[in-house]
Amino acid sequence: MSDFGQVMTFWREGHRAPAEAALAELLDQDPDHLDGLRFLAELCNSQGRAAEELRALRRLAQLCPQDASVRRQLGAALLATRAYPEAIAALRAAIALDGANGRAHNNLGLALLRAGDAAAALSALSAAIAVDPHNAHAHLNRGLAQELGGAAAAAEESYRRALALEPHLVQAHLRLAALLEQSDPAAARLARWHAEESVAIGLMTAGRHAEARALLNRLLYARARLPYLEGLRFHCELWECDWSEYGARRASLEAQVQEGLPVERPFSYFVYSDSAAGQRRCAEAFVAERHPPRAPAPAIATPAASEPLTIAYLSPDFHRHATAYLIAGLLEAHDRERFRVIAASYGPDDPSPLRARLERSVDEFIDLRGSSDEEFVQVLRSRGVHIAVDLKGHAGGARTGVLASRAAPVQVNFLGYPGTLGAPYVDYIVADRQIIPEPDRCFYREQVVELPGCYQPNDRQRPHPAAGPGRQACGLPDEALVFCSFNHVYKIAPMMFETWLRLLRAVEGSVLWLLMGSHQARRNLRARAVAAGLAPERLVFAPHLELEPHLARYHHADLCLDTWPCNGHTTTSDALWMGVPVVTLTGRSFPSRVAGSLLHSLGLDELCTASAGDYEALALRLARSAPERARLRSRLGTAHATAELFDPQRYCRRLERAYLEMWSRHARGAPPAPIVVSDR
Repeated sequence: MSDFGQVMTFWREGHRAPAEAALAELLDQDPDHLDGLRFLAELCNSQGRAAEELRALRRLAQLCPQDASVRRQLGAALLATRAYPEAIAALRAAIALDGANGRAHNNLGLALLRAGDAAAALSALSAAIAVDPHNAHAHLNRGLAQELGGAAAAAEESYRRALALEPHLVQAHLRLAALLEQSDPAAARLARWHAEESVAIGLMTAGRHAEARALLNRLLYARARLPYLEGLRFHCELWECDWSEYGARRASLEAQVQEGLPVERPFSYFVYSDSAAGQRRCAEAFVAERHPPRAPAPAIATPAASEPLTIAYLSPDFHRHATAYLIAGLLEAHDRERFRVIAASYGPDDPSPLRARLERSVDEFIDLRGSSDEEFVQVLRSRGVHIAVDLKGHAGGARTGVLASRAAPVQVNFLGYPGTLGAPYVDYIVADRQIIPEPDRCFYREQVVELPGCYQPNDRQRPHPAAGPGRQACGLPDEALVFCSFNHVYKIAPMMFETWLRLLRAVEGSVLWLLMGSHQARRNLRARAVAAGLAPERLVFAPHLELEPHLARYHHADLCLDTWPCNGHTTTSDALWMGVPVVTLTGRSFPSRVAGSLLHSLGLDELCTASAGDYEALALRLARSAPERARLRSRLGTAHATAELFDPQRYCRRLERAYLEMWSRHARGAPPAPIVVSDR
């Protein structure tokens, strides 16, 4: 007989089919099992099984008539199936039980609107906004109700408020454009441009870069006066490995960035630029245009000597994500007598064993998905956070507005974004001497925290599979030398790829093993190989896998080739963890120095090169020398168990010393200043 604990164990361990089978058995034996029905409803919702979801929710509503959350879920499910009268009844019942839920009011307003009752919808949506004034969709829906009721001016105001809260809300842009068509054609045209840009960004997020690129081209040809369009288009081209305009695009964008123009987003810029000065200019322009300072730092009392310092880590990546794999051991290692640790999550819950481990590793795990910046900040301030540690920076999905509103007196840029945030409200950046040499500190808006060893934390508990699938299962020839680069394809620069092709030509029968990109990216890369006189099958593409089977594949890699100017970060850690040597080209900026920092911490400076020619020569020498590769593998063979790089306890003690110094300076009224952490 199945029990619910077994169902959830299967699910959290990633065994989806056994979890669903155990759930079916549980509900067959006990059709009214409350937790089983709730989980079934969530599962059906995620899989689009609307009829089954409704059956489960209707039964839950019968069994738990006073449960407002069940009524809300039932109302939302009925709304999705266009059963508007039933949805209205369920949502009104939910509000009667709990009137403080803004989403219930919003869904009621939307159901009434779709049922044709604009006046009642307006009342419900006004209530939604009174409960949660930061709900962009409630403002949008109120605008629709106002427009339907003939209140065009009020509708325009609602649409503008929705867009202030969520700038890429496509329908709000389109409705605003329609309203302004007669009175202000120029503003209407701008709103339509914004709508198309928002659709393009949504397509990019979904990995549909060719479609996004077509939309962006249309906007550029129309001379749409919007920032970042050129950079967005170039990023789409990089994801497709379309380098036909690479030189011209790169030169144009770099020149405009140096002028301080908002043409490129910082996370995209360092993929093709190795200028630390340019990266600072790019970040500062982005912050000035999108995230200027909003509030002064809060006054938080200095804890007594016997009280812990409160540290909050902010991230959307507390799930199966590269950042989470790196930081899990660090979170567990914190000294709980000296530090109270909070994880402020604003991303998905997978729900995976890693997510469960992260939740256990901190004193408080707070799920802030759907919160406004103001609500997010208030939650952290209410908990007396002394130091807010941001793990996302300017990468996709970041909540930079929370930092701009000063969530904590001391704010730190750490790990998730390899560069300066260029923001006056971020006080420190965690690095090491290899990442930011002392003469380069002028290129960072933050004060530099210099850790001994490597700036990147690692987790000794991540898998270290002893063997992997056979070569044939990986699509690899049995005897070939395997060059490997499992970085995302957008990091591959044409100059580096040409180097890799020359290595393939020089080493007979060798193959280049790459992480799989889109069909068009693979087609473009193979076309380049053919043009260089190589058979297309000399490029082998590896599918995306979960962490353990992905790491197991490294047993077949002979030599990893790093990307430049944006190195492999977690990717390099993975290779070294599995004992595979990595050849890197060390550049002049943070993202181009990460692999060098990792190698330096392992005593493998001989794998770091300073020029493209040296990189190629070293890779070729190692490819031709099995004994030298074996020697390097031997040195790496026990690194996962013994090396300082993979010791989260030691890393944590160093970082804690930095946190204490940051707070000590703040508490005595001193401004942020460089911090050099010593092991002594």
